[in-house]
Amino acid sequence: MSKKEEQAYDYSKRVSRDNLMTKDLAECSFMVGWDACLKHLGEIPWDEAMNEIANHLETNRSEKLNDYQNE
Repeated sequence: MSKKEEQAYDYSKRVSRDNLMTKDLAECSFMVGWDACLKHLGEIPWDEAMNEIANHLETNRSEKLNDYQNE
């Protein structure tokens, strides 16, 4: 199983428990989003792609810190 398939499977388990989305639909949606993200990053200049990745990581880190603090 590839890393993408592994992460899609893990995502589908989390999402299908929390709402009405089926595991198959969640897994498919994850994989389509993954492919679209990589396509987008491949079409923009390298420095812009790195900035987008860094901004995404920083945003997610901040959101996770806020989630932990609110528990």
